[in-house]
Amino acid sequence: MFPSYVHAVSNLPEERWLAQAQGVNECGCTTPANALNLLHQGEKFFDKNQLVREAGLLFRRSLGGTPSFVTEQLLKRHGAGTHFGNLQRTDKDRVFRDLIDRSVPVCIELGQNKIGPLKIYGQHAVLLVGYSEPYTDTNGQQHQEYYIIDAQYRDAEGNFGLHTNNLDRDGDGLAEHFPGNRTYAKAELLANYPTGIYFPVFPSQAEHDQWYQTHMRRQSGIPLWGWLRDQAFTGSFDQWVG
Repeated sequence: MFPSYVHAVSNLPEERWLAQAQGVNECGCTTPANALNLLHQGEKFFDKNQLVREAGLLFRRSLGGTPSFVTEQLLKRHGAGTHFGNLQRTDKDRVFRDLIDRSVPVCIELGQNKIGPLKIYGQHAVLLVGYSEPYTDTNGQQHQEYYIIDAQYRDAEGNFGLHTNNLDRDGDGLAEHFPGNRTYAKAELLANYPTGIYFPVFPSQAEHDQWYQTHMRRQSGIPLWGWLRDQAFTGSFDQWVG
């Protein structure tokens, strides 16, 4: 399906990924819907409009959509294992590659909203679905990439689909298929990810918890404020321990 240097959360044909485009400010509901559809490999369908309805009063189109913690609620409501986490203080790339190699898609938030000096949530939720090993194209240009499903991204004609990042990199005149619908250079994505907010999407909470207990540690903080911060604003500050 994909070039040999590409790692993806699924090698199923992308028409079975059931990715959906979002409406205005619906990324916080559409991205978990896309994650659930990918997790179930087309055997179930999760409609992003249903998740918008489930968000209820926490969805405010005119105010930018949903607060970050709603993503965790929506995913868990439909049986996925996840948590509201933060990778600001650890090796993001190492965590992402480990999860993708486990076939675990990851909801992340690009950009940031700020109140004074404080970073409050990202500006746009997307779904991380793949990465590449370093490789060189036919023009001698080196690449190392991440691949995402961006529910608001469309081609020049305004069409949404998982075709918009397919590209001929080996010079044979045919476009190679890459996961998702948008490609970021590794450095570009990490630079556009200042909040560190992430939601790994496991098939069950037990599988998530086993992974977390083995590979991650939660950094402690001031007890009451730390709990409120982790649950409502930043997510838990996680440390990769390998």
